[in-house]
Amino acid sequence: MKVLHVITALNVGGAETMLAKLVEHERMHGFAVQSSVASLMPPGAGADRIRASGTPVHDCGLTGPLALLPSLFRLRAVVRQVQPDLIMAWMYHAHIAATLANGLMPRKIPLIWNVRHSIDDIRQEKPALRAVVRTAALLSHLPHSIIYNSHAAAGQHQRLGFHARHAMVIPNGFDPDLFRPREGAREQLAAKLGIDPGSLIIGMAARNHPMKDAANLAEAVLIARQSGVDAHLILTGEGMDRPTGRLAELLEALPSDRVTLRGHDGSLAELLQGLDLLVLPSAWGEGFPNILGEAMACGIACIATDVGDSGWVLGDTGIIVPPRDAAALADRIVTLDRMGPDGRRQLGAAARARVKERFSMSRIAGMYSDLYRSAGGAGTPRNLFQAGIGPAQVM
Repeated sequence: MKVLHVITALNVGGAETMLAKLVEHERMHGFAVQSSVASLMPPGAGADRIRASGTPVHDCGLTGPLALLPSLFRLRAVVRQVQPDLIMAWMYHAHIAATLANGLMPRKIPLIWNVRHSIDDIRQEKPALRAVVRTAALLSHLPHSIIYNSHAAAGQHQRLGFHARHAMVIPNGFDPDLFRPREGAREQLAAKLGIDPGSLIIGMAARNHPMKDAANLAEAVLIARQSGVDAHLILTGEGMDRPTGRLAELLEALPSDRVTLRGHDGSLAELLQGLDLLVLPSAWGEGFPNILGEAMACGIACIATDVGDSGWVLGDTGIIVPPRDAAALADRIVTLDRMGPDGRRQLGAAARARVKERFSMSRIAGMYSDLYRSAGGAGTPRNLFQAGIGPAQVM
């Protein structure tokens, strides 16, 4: 089966990473799928990984408003060249462009939208994106299926007017061979970053944005330290090495030898493997947090706020606390500190087992394959129902 993936851009983001993992897995494991990728905007760094898998990448040349119409006709030309059996559109601009290009074809091709964004409150989005989302909602009755990577996003978009027919959830997938426990990782990380090996190493990996609420974690660590937890806080991600405002003030209150700030980390698996505890303290905006799946696959105990699908991802293998509640978060940090290394390892082992059972890349790629085969017929793919993930549930 020929599948053409249409995506807004190919930079380094969640949608691009998931697309790359999917085509890699299909190639590596001999799936009966011949994939191509069309990027509306000139391909960025994310295209290199996709090309390395042997998957062709086409550039539709969308460089600004004046290029909208030419890029649409370039996309139509790509569709004619590839002659796909199925089109999968990733991200809102691609949803609209793929729908319009498909409408210009003499024979309509089965079309699937893949939504990778969560919207707690559309008023928080930029005006241009709000207009794109509302346009997509008007066209959302046209695709065969709409995929969401979280139940939270499915409910949010249906409330925004996205058609509910054949909406389904296929979560993000993870490679448990890449993200896995590694003997001696903690000791190596402590030595590399100059961390006292006797401290509780707490990590957060995210961009520095109010939505991620790193200040909530910093305040919780301060409170936990007052309860006797010798915590060392690692913040890593875009902008985390340049804290400002309340986050900077809270970090100043922590001992300087108990804080490590890092920018974007290209060796995330190595960092995760060395943690005692991963915390995701988001205030809003999460769908399916990749960082939770990656840390769980590494066998790391996790705490997350009850935002998006975090509670569903962790199940009973981690701890969920209310958002914006530093005292509750600190209390759970104290609990995990008192569990000791053996208790945290047992929790982490259960989390890894959950990822392998529910969110492994092999299982998720199989769901996509089932969906591809079903797109030309009626009904919802049977295997998705059997997986217990299938149809979207409004949350």
